[in-house]
Order: sequence, then structure tokens, then C-alpha cells
Amino acid sequence: MFGFRSYFNGFKPAVLYRQLITVLVFNIPLIFIVLLQNMRSVEFTPLTWFYFTATVVGYYVLPLLVVISLAFLFFFPLKRLAIYPIGAVITIFVFFIIIDSLAYKITRIHIDLFWLEWIMNDFQAFGLSPSTLRNVLLLLLGLIAIEVSFFKFARRIKKPRYLVWTVSLVTVLAFSASQVTHAVAYEKNDIRITSLTPRFPIYYPTTSHKRAKKYSQHFSLGENESGNTAGEHQGALNYPLSNIECNLPPDQKPPNIVMIFLESWRFDMMNESVTPNIHKLSEKSSVFLNHFSTGNSTVAGTFGFFSGLNATYWPAVKANNARIDNPLFIDVLKENNYTFGIFAKSNFKRHKIKDAIFRGIDVQESFAGQTVVERDKDMTRQVVSFIREQQSQQHPYMAFAFYKSNHHHYSYPSEDKIFLPAGDINLMFAEDETDPTEYRNDYMNSTHYVDRLIGEIIQELDSLGEMENTVIAISTDHSDELNDSRANYWGHGSNFTKYQTMVPLVIHLPHRAPSQIEYVTSHSDIAPTILSEYFGCTNDIQDYSSGRNLFDKPTGVRPLVIGGHVNHAFIIEDNVYEIYPLYTKTYKLHDIRAKADPPSPQMLTILIEEMSRFYADSIKESHRQ
Repeated sequence: MFGFRSYFNGFKPAVLYRQLITVLVFNIPLIFIVLLQNMRSVEFTPLTWFYFTATVVGYYVLPLLVVISLAFLFFFPLKRLAIYPIGAVITIFVFFIIIDSLAYKITRIHIDLFWLEWIMNDFQAFGLSPSTLRNVLLLLLGLIAIEVSFFKFARRIKKPRYLVWTVSLVTVLAFSASQVTHAVAYEKNDIRITSLTPRFPIYYPTTSHKRAKKYSQHFSLGENESGNTAGEHQGALNYPLSNIECNLPPDQKPPNIVMIFLESWRFDMMNESVTPNIHKLSEKSSVFLNHFSTGNSTVAGTFGFFSGLNATYWPAVKANNARIDNPLFIDVLKENNYTFGIFAKSNFKRHKIKDAIFRGIDVQESFAGQTVVERDKDMTRQVVSFIREQQSQQHPYMAFAFYKSNHHHYSYPSEDKIFLPAGDINLMFAEDETDPTEYRNDYMNSTHYVDRLIGEIIQELDSLGEMENTVIAISTDHSDELNDSRANYWGHGSNFTKYQTMVPLVIHLPHRAPSQIEYVTSHSDIAPTILSEYFGCTNDIQDYSSGRNLFDKPTGVRPLVIGGHVNHAFIIEDNVYEIYPLYTKTYKLHDIRAKADPPSPQMLTILIEEMSRFYADSIKESHRQ
């Protein structure tokens, strides 16, 4: 690779290994400078510099050290050949972060194998000219020349005897320091640290709340109010794109809002037998038959539902961007003096949902009872009590109830055991052809129980005469797969087929006739629909949301961005493209065993705009430059 066949010929293994580590040390400033380009507009403090440096050395250099060491051991019998794969690994890694930095500057999207693959297949469709590819090639050749010079120089200079031990110790300590710092900052909402997270490529920092909470009192992070205040441009987002104009007509009474989640509710489980109470409500409501959550996980689905944004924005919002308080939907309700009743046995505080969605709002996560069945029952009692209290005081309110009984392991009282045979199965021993009938019936029984509790809330609203002044939205965070494709997938968070992402949505809207909507809709549509329909928000929805009005029928194919625990996927018609940093898995929406068709450049262009829209200032700035 480097053009000299006899390189390192005759050297002892220990000497050769120190020379390879020396080359790695030479690359640290290069990696540091490249990643620093992603930090434009960050107001650095001594703490920020410490965290950034520790992350570069620990998170990015330490893995290279491990790979170099393993490659050296693998090629130990042929130590002269070790130079080639190790040189290639270092060069490819540095080249990747350089290209990622250039792409991030323009789009604020970190590149992955999906985008690289399609750019290489049809670069002109992405607006890239042959001169751009020529410049990229020249950049690669220049980087190879730099790496060759590093290797040559490493051969000639005298290397400290304890170089390997020093580099190993420093990188391990740096990794530990960066991750401990992030875990504590995440626990204490210190944006001097958390606002950097979305700017690092392929970065999955530690957010261990249990240990962070225990030891956070020993750290000063987040305690100094002035030190915890970022400047206007500190955060990664530019949101909203313009000032939002929402003017409720003076003679219009703001509607009460009741939102309900049945955990893991499947799209095919909203019917007269499984959910009779919700089904009865659906007959006088709007029902969306091709509706998708914004995620296959609780965080991604809940975030999109309330924020109106797709889940790829979650890391930046979670970083407590200085320009965002709560989702615009929540802020508008606050401005209209709404009282909030948030009831959720879903670890909203631990997952940062409270800080990013319900900041400054009490979230009730404690309910009476020894079992989830009893706690869901008590939550219903508290929700009904909250509604009664607000109705008696004539306050507009928003109530949100998140039920857990139909989360695996499915729970329900004996009177709801109506679908038989029913029972749990040991998923550790499940196979592709495992019959899900008993497991499916178990799921339906638990869903039937939750529907019975929801029926109490609907009945209370009806008895109070509040139905004609209450928006009722019933849905879920994600769906649950029950081995539908016979590919041994159960539950959620493991793929993006419709069995984990397609969910029911029933919305009762005052003064709107019942309807059934068959075109594609998303959780990101719900907040902007309510804002425009009931709060006089006149802005273009694209100013503050990834969604659109639920009742605006799309004129063409609508691609969706769906978030997961650590990755995301694109859904385009019946095709799913599941994105990992170094891997793309493609399959059909209805069958994970079937291969997806290639996406069109037009759809990819829409997705790029969708994922980068709220970094618009940075895009404009890069274009001006």
C-alpha cells in the first residue's frame, strides 16, 4: 500500500509495535482538528475543552489502538505485512471522519454506509459534480501521502521505551473520564457537555443514570447557573425556523385535551372485540388506518408524538438546546394557561422525556398497587379525579395517560381472560415457526383490560358533558411484533417492519365529522394538526415540525423517518432501509425476509431535507462560505 516492500524489514516485534503506536500518536492532532470542525459555534469553556479532548482521545483513539494491537497480533508471524492493514485502517478511519465533517458542515447529518452507497451509485442525483468526486479523490491521495510520511518519520525517530504503556493508559483514562463526565452531565442537564453529543459522529456516550445519580453530588456540573447557560448558538438546532404566530380567537374556548397511550398497541388490535370502548369512540372520531409511530421504541415514539419532529432530532433536543424549552405544542398550551396532568409509569424522568418534553411540569409516575394491573387501575382513578377537578374549576387542561399492562409480560385480571388459549412463552427458545397463538391471545387480553380502563375515562368525559369540547387522541408509542413474518421477531425495537412501527390512531375532534383516513400519516402530524386547527397557529407547519396536518392528503409518496433505540430507518412505500453507521439492512415493510427495492434519488433528497431542516442557519452559512 505504501510503496516500499521492505519496510520495517529486520526489526524486532516490540520495536515495530512501538513504531505503529507512534504513527497513531501522530494522527491524534489530525483527528482532533477534524472533529473540532464539527464544534463550530460552540462556546468553549475549560470544562468543554476537557470533555472534548477526553472524548477524542478516549472514544476515537482508543478503538484504533485496540484494532492496531489485534491486527499486529494477527499478522505477528508475518510482521512485515502488518504495516499494510494497519495503515489502511488508520487511513480509512481518518478519511471517514474528514468526509463526515464536510457533510456535517453542509447538512448537519452524519454520514453512514447508506448515504455512501447511494452517492456512489448515483452521485449526480445528489447534486454532486464530477469535480466534487475529483476533489474527494485528491483528498484521499493527500491523506495517504500524509500517512506515508507519518510511517517514514516514525521509523526514523527515537521512540520512548514506555510509549505503548503511556498511550494505553492515557487513552483508557481519557475514555473513562469522558464517559463519566457525560453520564453526570446527562443526569444534571449540563448543556456545556450534552450539547456536544449530536456533533460527534458514531457517538453513543454513557447515560448510566443509576451510577450518575449516586455520584453526581461529587461533581459541580450543572450547579452553576451561569456556567450552565449556553449562548444562542451553543445548541445544535435552529428551531423553530421563524417566530410562531398562534392567536386563539377571543370568543373561542380552548379545548380540553386528553391523550392516551396503550403501550405497544398493534395496528390490527383496534376493533370491536379487543378494544370495544375505543372502537365505540372511533365511530364518532377520525380513524387513521395507515398511521406510523415516529419510532419502534418508547422514547422515539413519545418524542415525535408531542414534538412533531422525527426522532433523529431527539439527541439534539435532549441536549437541552438553549433555544428550546418544551415542544412548541406544550409551550402553546402553557401560554393559554392550561393545567397539566401527566400520568405515566414509563420512566419518563430516567429517559429524559420529562426534561425534553415536560420540563417544569409535574409527571406522576407513582401509583398504588403491587402489580402493574393495580397500578394502571389507580392511574385511571387519578386521571378521572384530575378531569373532574379541572372541570369543576373551569380550567382548560391537558391530561396524558400512559398504560403499561399490555407491555410484555402482558398483565390483566381474570375477568379479561377472554381470548383462549392464552399464556406466556419462553422467547429464549422460540424459533421461526413457533406458533404465536397463545402469546397473541395473552397480548389481546391485556389490551382488552386497558381498553376497559380507558372506557372509564371516556365515560367520565361523557357524563360531564365535555365530549364536544375535548380533543381525545388515543394511540401508542410503538407496536409489538408477534412473529408475524415467521422470522422469530417478538416485541419491539428489533426492526422497522409495520409490525413494530404501524400503530392505531383514533382522534375525536370537536365539530369534525367522523372519517376514516387511508393515506400515510405519522405521529409527527398530531401536534401541528391540533395547533393549526384549534389554536390559530398560522405558520407554515414546516417552520416547526417534520409533520403536516393530518387532514391534508399527500399528493405523492411520503417517505418516513422512524427512530429506534440507537439507530433509525427510512420507510418509503413498502420498503424499509434500516440504517447503521457501517451497515444498511433493507427489507419489505410487511416481510423482513423480502428484499427492499432501491430508493429513488427524489425520495432521498426529501429525506435529507427532512433530517436537516432545523439546521437551516448552518446550511445557509456553509453556502455563503
